[in-house]
Amino acid sequence: MANVDIRQEDLEVPLKRGRWLVVLKSPIFMVVPILLSILVYTQLPANVDYEPRATLAISTGAIALWVLEPIPFSMTAILILILLPVSGAVSMDLVLSGFASPAIFLILAGMMLACGLEQTSLGKRMAFQLLYWFGEKRGGILAGIILIPQIMAIFIPAAAVRTTMLLPIVFSVFSILGIEKGDVQGKKFMLGAAIGCNVSGTGILPAAIGNVVTVDLINYYLKQHITYMDWLILSLPLWLILIPVSWWVLNRTFPKEEKVPKGLKKEMKRLIVELGPITAQEKRTLLILTLVFVMWAMEDITGWPPVIPTFIGVILMATPGIKIANWEKLLDIKFGPLILLAVTLSLGRALFETGAIKHISQWLENDYTLYLFSQPALSVLTVAILTQLIHKVTSNVSTAVIATVPVVISLAQHAGQSSSPLLLGFTAGITCLFGFLFVVETIPNVMVQQTGWVTQRDFIKPGICLTIITTVLTYVLALTWWPWLGYL
Repeated sequence: MANVDIRQEDLEVPLKRGRWLVVLKSPIFMVVPILLSILVYTQLPANVDYEPRATLAISTGAIALWVLEPIPFSMTAILILILLPVSGAVSMDLVLSGFASPAIFLILAGMMLACGLEQTSLGKRMAFQLLYWFGEKRGGILAGIILIPQIMAIFIPAAAVRTTMLLPIVFSVFSILGIEKGDVQGKKFMLGAAIGCNVSGTGILPAAIGNVVTVDLINYYLKQHITYMDWLILSLPLWLILIPVSWWVLNRTFPKEEKVPKGLKKEMKRLIVELGPITAQEKRTLLILTLVFVMWAMEDITGWPPVIPTFIGVILMATPGIKIANWEKLLDIKFGPLILLAVTLSLGRALFETGAIKHISQWLENDYTLYLFSQPALSVLTVAILTQLIHKVTSNVSTAVIATVPVVISLAQHAGQSSSPLLLGFTAGITCLFGFLFVVETIPNVMVQQTGWVTQRDFIKPGICLTIITTVLTYVLALTWWPWLGYL
């Protein structure tokens, strides 16, 4: 990419800044979860048996570690993997059961598929093409930045992967336009990247780990299966509305007039030409990705869960004669997210099998909560607000899902036939994607903030607006779309 200065240092965590504070906080943040675990274990009512007592204590400590983050998320997951069976709270088979979930293999296959896509110029070509079409229109650059991850979401699971692919493209735009740190347009475009990547997981089941965890929990707790098309149909209006709404909110909260960027279209055209004509490799990649998408959509007909089409796509990418990517490179993935996801699923099962969730729902159950959960539309609004509040203090989507979905399902079951446990579990799961207010709520927020182009303060105004809007939209769906589909 000639003349395009992609500042790689902007993608790295500013380690030196505040290092002394991290060193000071880490020991304290390790002690607090231990104290919380001890407090929960010793202060629970006497009628709570040992297994749920120990499971709740370990879960509390683990959630505190995920919130405070003195150690990596996956390291906390391995601690859970050790503590649950060693304490005698659950069997080793149950602790390892999460690793056998189709959800793990779906994310694994999706990451391999993304590795194959990254070995071609297809993703970059689509991004440049979008910016070519929209770039010189007023507000077009922001629209392009928000739309790019929406298209990526169809084929690339995990918002972190999409964010990693999007940021260099955003920095290319900055270099072309001469945007510097501190510029209002730079802040707006960076927040567009974070919000766009968060929203991009809404409608596509494999596009967010939180979605996969939610579906697994619903299947395990309720023995009800949500297909790819079920998720898409339920969430489609919310997803389609949030794309232009996100653009509108960012333009309203960063009202500085955006100059029409003359020359950007020409530069994008040059970069597209520099990539050359679409190659046979890219055409084969596009064909495979389309085939995978079609097979996902036909789950009701074929009976194949999404993991099977995804692995078919991976195999095709490395098949001699097609050969989009080397098999060894497809295996070059990070296993930290997989460990975190597997242990999160196991923890959800442990909470259910030991009866810990039953105790939690009984403690929360009173005339007021039963009333809220007995009113279909009101219960959706209650769950959306409750999930947003819990999500504000949890630093990853999987943690928020495991902290809300099981409890919501249990409360809905106790509320009687007027409340839909499946739909409320879905509401809690999808709301966990909408972390717009605080940096720590989602990985895309963290990745964008760590570039140094935006601060926590920059998230506040658009974050408040989008949090309110998503909550209201969810309630409107509960009054309209979901009853029309027969879910309420």
